[in-house]
Amino acid sequence: MSASRRQLLALTIALGGASVFSRARAQTSVIEAPIRLENGRVLMDVTLNGAGPFPFALDTGAEVAGLRLALAQRLGLRELRRIRLGGAMFPFYGVSEMVFGGAVRQTNAGLFGLEGRILGAEGLLAAGLLTSMDSELLFEAGLWRVHPSGGPDRTGFTRLDGAIEPAKVEGLSARPFAKVDLNGQTERVVLDTGGPRPLSLSRKRAETLGLWSDALPFAPIPHSNILGRSPEPSRLVRAPRLAIGPAIYENVLVALNAAENIGGETILGLPIIQTLDLSIARADNAIWVRRNGLKVTEPTYGLSGLWLSETRGGVRVDVVGAGSPAAAADVRVGDILLDVSNLREGIDRVGGAAGREVGIRLRRGGETVEAAFTQSAYL
Repeated sequence: MSASRRQLLALTIALGGASVFSRARAQTSVIEAPIRLENGRVLMDVTLNGAGPFPFALDTGAEVAGLRLALAQRLGLRELRRIRLGGAMFPFYGVSEMVFGGAVRQTNAGLFGLEGRILGAEGLLAAGLLTSMDSELLFEAGLWRVHPSGGPDRTGFTRLDGAIEPAKVEGLSARPFAKVDLNGQTERVVLDTGGPRPLSLSRKRAETLGLWSDALPFAPIPHSNILGRSPEPSRLVRAPRLAIGPAIYENVLVALNAAENIGGETILGLPIIQTLDLSIARADNAIWVRRNGLKVTEPTYGLSGLWLSETRGGVRVDVVGAGSPAAAADVRVGDILLDVSNLREGIDRVGGAAGREVGIRLRRGGETVEAAFTQSAYL
């Protein structure tokens, strides 16, 4: 990697790592900035070159920071170059000044342009916001705290079996990893506040754990990452027990990704992380947690159990979730949904809230069959 590229990548860390915290370390008092949980994101207000504030999502699973392309263009940010991430090229913009939560200022920052890939926010802050120094994320209190003079009193916290691990590429954000107990087996996870689902495993890992099985009830769900949406649906299932230190979660909804997670990692997402206060001890790369009063947010899924696609022959049933209302009504993979002209109409026909009665006609081989079922939260 060239020196110039290394310098550019170093700027993508959410707080510029030591470059920004060198100023914070000069302070002896605790630095606080407000955060909020909104639309499945941890949001912090950020100003860019004096404009804003704009809501940025804190993503502790991300090694780089970015913003919507439309915002970069509206602010007239200068494109420094284009850089490859995960097999795709992205524009990289220079920012003269960023202020995070009205509390920390960074000069000469850099952000990737991420068109259509940041939901619920104008930009993305990488893991360095949390992992570059002794800091805390207190979700119930709505605070991000930095402790320039050393860690806080961690009474009531439990140290996890894990560590802050550096990125494989120099200059990118270090991220938090820990071991948890999933159904009696140890699982290494990245603590990812940008993860939209409680827990997310690759299909390969799910098969090893016995979770990817047609004998278990599942719902087909979409899977997306920085490169876009996978054409193959993933699965949502329930796992009987998850333990994170002293915190126990029962009947947790787990996403099983048909497409491999980036890096093959198991992801502990925001719906569970928000129930824990996080404390980072940078001197020994330790992660501490404390249960707060917030509850796990469960992801939604299609209550019919069907996954449809549009083909030349019409709208086709690609997946029928085991244990679903559609499975009970004998809807089968390969059936063609009649009386609809496109995929959107098909999704509307079999969608809706729990309790909705659904009646559909299907072409199966050379005959027409009918199916009726009631939408239900079957997982």
